[in-house]
Amino acid sequence: MALGTVIDFEARHVRAKALPLSELLPQGRLVEVSGRHACARTTTAVSCVIQAQARAELVAWVQPKDGALFPPDLDAAGVDLDSFIVIHVPRHAGPFALVRAAEWLARSGAFGLTVIDLSDALPPGSSVNWQGRLQGLLRQYHGRILLLTSNACEDPSSGPLVGLRVEPQRGPLHADRFEVHTHVLKDKVGIAAELSSINPVAPSGLRGSS
Repeated sequence: MALGTVIDFEARHVRAKALPLSELLPQGRLVEVSGRHACARTTTAVSCVIQAQARAELVAWVQPKDGALFPPDLDAAGVDLDSFIVIHVPRHAGPFALVRAAEWLARSGAFGLTVIDLSDALPPGSSVNWQGRLQGLLRQYHGRILLLTSNACEDPSSGPLVGLRVEPQRGPLHADRFEVHTHVLKDKVGIAAELSSINPVAPSGLRGSS
């Protein structure tokens, strides 16, 4: 009996080990990656893309036309570009068009992860309608959605249906890597205590101060 108790304790201890956000993204819930540091947001989202691809999931990224993604940087960071789909939405169409594009992707049931870059602006008005549609599709097809926003930590989240909100902050560059610390601002899914920092490769285009 005593041996069984020790084994059970060790198993629980292993499960409680801190992991990066990329390995703890909850299915069926909206996750917001926010903050003023654009490179930290992008780096965090890219780490989630790489992890999803490691699970053999198809990944899509929805951004305004001429957005911040730079394929050589993605390749250097470890993204498989051959199985990575980027949707460019005309800027004049506004943020609702980004959300609508993500809805079409979610309805296909083909994507394990979709990233929506809403850094320029959030859809105006109440967020309950568009976030409710996205969350309903996530639960139906067991997908994951990352919302990238430029809201500061003192600002409210992008909506009440966001299950997890984090603010990544970058540390100094060491050789070709930098550390990204993940600060949890909102947690309705119960994983805050389990998040750890990441130490990704820093491609040349992501070595800025922001």
